[in-house]
Formats: sequence, C-alpha cells, structure tokens
Amino acid sequence: MADKRENIEIVSLPKYAQADPTFVVSGLCELGETFFSRIGVPHRHDFYTIYWIKKGKLFHTIDTVTHEVKKNTLFFLAPGQVHTLQMSERIEGYMIAFQDAFMCLKDQTQVSGINSGLFFNSQFSSVITLDQDQSIDIEAIVRLMMKEIATREPEYEMALHGLLRYFLVLVSRIKGQSVGISPEQHAQHNSSVFLKFKNLIEENYQQLKTVSDYADLLHIKPVLLNEISKQLSGITAGEHIRNRVILEAQRYLYNTDLTAKEIAYKLGFEDPHYFSRFFKKYTSQSPSEFKEASRTISHQQ
Repeated sequence: MADKRENIEIVSLPKYAQADPTFVVSGLCELGETFFSRIGVPHRHDFYTIYWIKKGKLFHTIDTVTHEVKKNTLFFLAPGQVHTLQMSERIEGYMIAFQDAFMCLKDQTQVSGINSGLFFNSQFSSVITLDQDQSIDIEAIVRLMMKEIATREPEYEMALHGLLRYFLVLVSRIKGQSVGISPEQHAQHNSSVFLKFKNLIEENYQQLKTVSDYADLLHIKPVLLNEISKQLSGITAGEHIRNRVILEAQRYLYNTDLTAKEIAYKLGFEDPHYFSRFFKKYTSQSPSEFKEASRTISHQQ
C-alpha cells in the first residue's frame, strides 16, 4: 500500500538558483534534477514562476484545473499555488522565477496592476498561448535576461528589473488587458488597499474568515472593504475570503490523501461537519464527492 500523502511540498527558489538567489531564468533542460525530480509530484513554490513551454506536449494541473499544453504556452504561477507537470513527450522551454522582493508585485506603488494581474486574478493564474511573432519578441527578452545573469555586468540587477517589467507588459498586452487604467477603477489608494487585503488573506485565511477581521487589520469599515473589492474585482471581500478557503480545501482533496476532517482542522475549522456543509454550499459537492470526481478525471488523463 502506498504511503499516505499528507502534505504538499513547498519548494524554495534557491534550489533552482545558479547565480542569483532572488531571480532565475533558465532553459528547462538546464534545470536538471531539481526540476525533473518533481515531474508528476504536486508541489508549491514560495516564489513567482513563469513557464514558457516552447516545444513538446504535457498536462499541467494548476490547483485543480488541468491544461493540455502543446507549444508556445506561458503559465504564470503565484506563490502558494499547487501545480503538477505530467509530460507525455520531451519538452523544451524556459522558466523565469523570482522572489517577491525582486519585483514587489504586491506593492501597487512599485509595479503596475497590469503586471500583477497576470498572477492575481479571479482564475488564480494565467495561461496564454503565443503566436509566432509574439514568440520572437518574448524570446529576445528572455535571451537578454539570460545574458545579464551570465555576464553580471555592473547594474545587471537594474537591467533584469527592466527586462522583467517589459516582459510582463508585453504579455499583458497579449492577454488583452488594457494598458490605460481609469482613475475610477484603479485609484492608487483603493488599489493599494485591495492588494494589501489579498495579501492578508494569503497570510491569514486559516485563522480569519470574516470581512470584519480583515477590515480591522486594514483600519477601514467592512462596508468600504466590500465596496473596494467589488469595484476592483467584481466580487465582494467575503467571496474572496471564501474562495481562498475553498481553493485550499480543493488543493488538499485533489493532491493529498487527507480526510475531510483532517483538512477541516488544517484550515482552522473547529467543527468538521460545518466545514463539509460550508464546502458543499459553495461548490455544490461534498468534500468526498469532489475527491472522487477529481480522481476520476485524473485517471482518465
């Protein structure tokens, strides 16, 4: 009998770093054992990751959604997301990875919301297919990044910052996001509050589950937090909190052998029966039904 899988491994960026522990850009084949030993194994990163699959075919499961990839596909993963790569043939491509401190994507004053929107959005990730002309532009930037990493000329970190930002802007345009942001939608204060709120959810969703909890941390009224959330994302603050808790529950149900009771305690629920009712209310499936359905889908791939 196989060992019970109870945890989802967290991988740190230094395991991939060849020169700079805060920024990595590399061909997938050059990542070697560090990368390929995790093929087929669900895990999380504590850093931002961009995969560009140029050639080959694979299945990439992000949280609980499986994408079939053939060529010229970009994946954007935020820290904490669970993902699994399943290769059906040899693949070629690149990985770009960086820690939050390198780019400060959660800080609205440091980088455009367009760029951070590639990682923080209602789908929790972005999957983008490039055409031939777009691939040429993207590859030129990636090769310049690799050159900067290899030569480490004076102020190379500044050059990497600029290249990464340009990369994200180009991909944002490809994705179809508007570069012009209206003052009504993205007033700097409201955007900053919203990004802080999303960050606080990541840090506290196991303990704090009400809008009032987060409004108190932000020193604003719950009704204002809901208004800002609706304005910038289309859904209420309460929905963001619930969605994050449900997503983590789905991650454990999909990627581990933990029971619903064990998952409930991991997520801060004192009553496992309440957790099951909560999960079914917002997904229309009980935890056991979700686990069974996800295993059926997994076995069909």
